[in-house]
Amino acid sequence: MRFSIQSKILILSLSSTLIGTLSLGILSTLFISRTTQHNSMQYMKEQTKNEANKLNNLFESHEKYTMAAAAGILSQIKEDPTFFADSQSLSRNIDGIRERLLATIGNLTYTKSVFARFNPDITHSSEGVYLVRDSRDDKFKSHPTTNIKQYSPTDMEHVGWYYKPVMSGSPIWLPPYFNKNINTYITSYVIPIFIDNKEIGVVGIDIDFEQMTQKLSQIRFMESGFAFLEDSEGYVIYHPTLPNGLTFKPEEDQIKFTVPLRNGMKLGTIAPILEINAQRDKHIKQSIVFILLLLAFTTAITIFFSRSITKPLKELTIEAKKMITGDMNAEFNIQQNDEIGELAKSFSAAKFHISQYMKQMQGLAFQDSLTGVRNKMAYDTYTDELKGRISRGEVKSYAIAILDTNNLKEINDTYGHENGNAYLINSCNLICQIFAHSPVFRIGGDEFLVVLIGKDLENRHELLRQFKESMDLTKNASFPWKQISIACGIGIAERAQETTVEETFNKADKNMYKNKRAIKLAEHRPLSRDEEMHEAWHANAESQKKEFTMENQKSLEDKLEDSTKS
Repeated sequence: MRFSIQSKILILSLSSTLIGTLSLGILSTLFISRTTQHNSMQYMKEQTKNEANKLNNLFESHEKYTMAAAAGILSQIKEDPTFFADSQSLSRNIDGIRERLLATIGNLTYTKSVFARFNPDITHSSEGVYLVRDSRDDKFKSHPTTNIKQYSPTDMEHVGWYYKPVMSGSPIWLPPYFNKNINTYITSYVIPIFIDNKEIGVVGIDIDFEQMTQKLSQIRFMESGFAFLEDSEGYVIYHPTLPNGLTFKPEEDQIKFTVPLRNGMKLGTIAPILEINAQRDKHIKQSIVFILLLLAFTTAITIFFSRSITKPLKELTIEAKKMITGDMNAEFNIQQNDEIGELAKSFSAAKFHISQYMKQMQGLAFQDSLTGVRNKMAYDTYTDELKGRISRGEVKSYAIAILDTNNLKEINDTYGHENGNAYLINSCNLICQIFAHSPVFRIGGDEFLVVLIGKDLENRHELLRQFKESMDLTKNASFPWKQISIACGIGIAERAQETTVEETFNKADKNMYKNKRAIKLAEHRPLSRDEEMHEAWHANAESQKKEFTMENQKSLEDKLEDSTKS
């Protein structure tokens, strides 16, 4: 019996599809069954480690801060023999310590208080530094210090923070406890200070344990899993439902993971085994459904295989080669309800997605990722187009406004780059709001540019007035990154064909730095080194331009004189 090519393809495709799909289904089911549970367990372990790392970073930052504070105080005592000489010297030195701590403590999170206390047998007083965060305005304020002599060394809730570190002789983390002095549940890191084995005092910091565990209570694993804290002996010190002091053992249908923390506690996580296995069961069901659908689909496509295969394949090949060479006008209009038809649709979809991707990449290449406005590359392209419009007489006059944000470095250094980015975004939003009908570009880290043509050029004075008033309205904003301060300079090309875009840009840049100097002089702040160098560059360029003009004028006068003589 003679079989046609179509019959051979039909038989081969159908048998191969059935065998391949069934084999794939069996293997994938076995693989998913073995790996999904392991992956779920591994995911839970990694999540536990990640949360533990966050807590360890929190504890480490408080340790480093306390060590630095203790080292500074110890150095001050050693260098100043009059530190404890009398009550006036002691009060003066304590005031200095308080000011230093106030200036630096705000950089830490979850901090409730910081303190520095001295041996009452040396000072004969209860003086010391005790700064407590006020929950109403989130600022640290001085709090009355505890009279250490008033309580027994065994009174943990009042003076345990002093005697425990002193008796241990080394820095320690105190287990969470309720501090009756400030009525807050805290955990403390305290460093005792000794000089020649003589007890001088302690420096410590308190973490708001309730605030920290409130954040911990928001952690979820799977659907009903949660996190908890144990001490070094396995007793619960935080649990969403159990009281403190109990030992927590998971049920038979639960899985528990624990990770030790640097302060002696352990972070634990727990989740039901059913929820972990649910991921595996879900994936197996999805795999089976997918395989059945794939089997049904491929079988249907194979049964209704097209009689013609050579011609459509050649057409697809020709059009595919066009697309490979970058011709997105390739057409895949093969209307067949079979594999070749599906292939044609795939090519068409691929062409569409490639075209969309190319457009998207082009848009991203010309867009500033932070602010969403056009970037330096877009500005270069725009100036090329602008030059063409000027040469064709379409643009008679225009102006370039350069706007440079002030105080960005201070915000980055003081409040972090995240708030520095917020400052740039707020500044850009204000610029876009005022110059709503003109193209806005971000051409540098803190520098923006606006091209004014038509109505915005005519109304530039009004726009600049609105811009200044809008900035003034932000002076009393609650955060520095909302207090907008931008230096602005404009270069105007009244006759566009008689000057270059570069000259107009330089004029705007020079005027911007004049405005920046005026702003900083008004604020009694010096220009940065980069700003001074930029001003010097403009001054040098202006000087060279004048020298060049004078030389040309002299040369012209000499030529006229020679012509007169001859």
